[in-house]
Formats: sequence, C-alpha cells, structure tokens
Amino acid sequence: MATQETNLDSLKKDIDSLKADFKEIMKSIKNIGAERAESAKDKILDQLNSNEIKKYIDDLRLKGKDGIESVNDTIKQDPIKSVAIAAGVGFLLAWLLKK
Repeated sequence: MATQETNLDSLKKDIDSLKADFKEIMKSIKNIGAERAESAKDKILDQLNSNEIKKYIDDLRLKGKDGIESVNDTIKQDPIKSVAIAAGVGFLLAWLLKK
C-alpha cells in the first residue's frame, strides 16, 4: 500500500514537472513565432515603402479614377441605354444564378 502511494506521489510529481516543461516549451514557441512575425512584418513594410510600389499604387488609382469618369460620362450621354444595359445584365445574372 505504501509502495502504491509512493508511486502515485512520484507520478504526480512527474506530471507536474511535465506540465512545467510544456509551459516553457509553449513560451519558447510563442517567442519564436513572435520574432518571425515581426521579421516578416518588417520585410513587408520595407517592400511597401519602396518607390516602385508607391508608383504602381498611384498608377492604379489614376486608372481607377479614369475608368469611373469614363463610366459616368457614358451614363450621362445616354442614360436610358445605360439603365437598359444594367437591367439586362441584372436579369441575365439572376437567371444564371437560379440554375
């Protein structure tokens, strides 16, 4: 009986030790993950700060504005035709999505 209690106590101590070790391992993994995430973030920010990407974004903005202005001009020139086209496309999409 005493042997069983000794074994049980020993087992409990081993489990507690394993829990502590596991917590330390998890902390280490968390720290490593945080360091890698920080490094990746720094690399991405460096790339985003480059002039080429800024120029590309500015070009995309200009093209987007030009496209919107073109659509607005077309709608203003022939609003009935624009509404008819939009309605036709809407009906077509609704019909296709029903199937």
